[in-house]
Amino acid sequence: MSPQSSIQVDSFHIESHASLLHRPSGAELPSRALDAIVVPTIRPDSLQPAIDLAREIGCELVVLCTTEEQARQALSLERASSIFVSYVPPAIGDSQLNFLTSVHQGIKSETSCHVDIARKRNIGLLLARICGWHTVMYLDDDIRNLTASAVTSAAALIGRFRAVGFQIDCYPDNSVVCHAHRLAGASQSVFPGGSALLVDVPRCDSFFPPIYNEDWLFLFEAVQNGLLTVAGKLAQLDYLPFRHPERAASEEFGDLIAEGIYRLIHERASVTDATADYWRAALGRRARLIDDIAARLLHMDGSQLVIGSALTSLAAARERLEAITPRTCVSFIRAWHSDQATWRERLPNLPMLGGVRDAAKFLDLPIIDAQVTR
Repeated sequence: MSPQSSIQVDSFHIESHASLLHRPSGAELPSRALDAIVVPTIRPDSLQPAIDLAREIGCELVVLCTTEEQARQALSLERASSIFVSYVPPAIGDSQLNFLTSVHQGIKSETSCHVDIARKRNIGLLLARICGWHTVMYLDDDIRNLTASAVTSAAALIGRFRAVGFQIDCYPDNSVVCHAHRLAGASQSVFPGGSALLVDVPRCDSFFPPIYNEDWLFLFEAVQNGLLTVAGKLAQLDYLPFRHPERAASEEFGDLIAEGIYRLIHERASVTDATADYWRAALGRRARLIDDIAARLLHMDGSQLVIGSALTSLAAARERLEAITPRTCVSFIRAWHSDQATWRERLPNLPMLGGVRDAAKFLDLPIIDAQVTR
């Protein structure tokens, strides 16, 4: 049964999607072991908390870097000898990860970081399938305050739910536009995503498309079917959301798409209802949101440096939004659905190899050892 929403969906922005989450009951749950933690990273010096967590839980730790240099730095960390480290070049896994969404015109302005994180998370899914893992946790390298007991409690919910997340509300995990919305005095909430997420591998047959909010699209069907819950709240390291205006521009298409399809769940509608007219209305709502935030910021007292940076970021997002058409949105959703079908056809054909190094070899992932690179 789909989640019930009490949100007023005629507003031009839904500040909280919390009503779409299902809460676990107090019934006793069977224990479920965590097989592995997968950390996509570009910052090897931030890995120690994940290393310590995996060691305490007694599960595999898979670190997926972007470059060979990062991978070697990760292996050089103290107490890192028991982890599997690799890096994911852009062309890796082409036989498994060639998607229509990867070449869609809507992502031409996406920065490489959105494509990079989606590729790494998809590689993590493939490794899990090939290794025969049942429960895997995605963990970003900037997440803090996560304990082994919290992970164990979350893992116990897998089986009843397809995915179990944590809310990152200290420091909030939002898009640049939503950070500006909060700065302007709004009650902007956060929604669980891939930064701290446990998944039921055999039942998660969706993939991460190469756009911002790739985790929202990955979780869409789980949310739609009431199969996503939260196990608690966590913190992430602070960052400056308005430091680079291009960040807001690169997020705009993914934010529009994700907010648009999640609004459909609130409206108890189907993705098939996301017609050109639907996206035309969504584009109008998004434009009003950005303009409204900017107007509120202009009348605010506070740090003029921060407010000025936020306004510059909003201007970049608004400019990117002007280049998006309803037709682009419709064609992206079609490409996404086609890619979902292709992905689901590929998964049953993966071999079961049992070991992460053998799985990596099958996917042509570089295997990084202390002295030898393959």
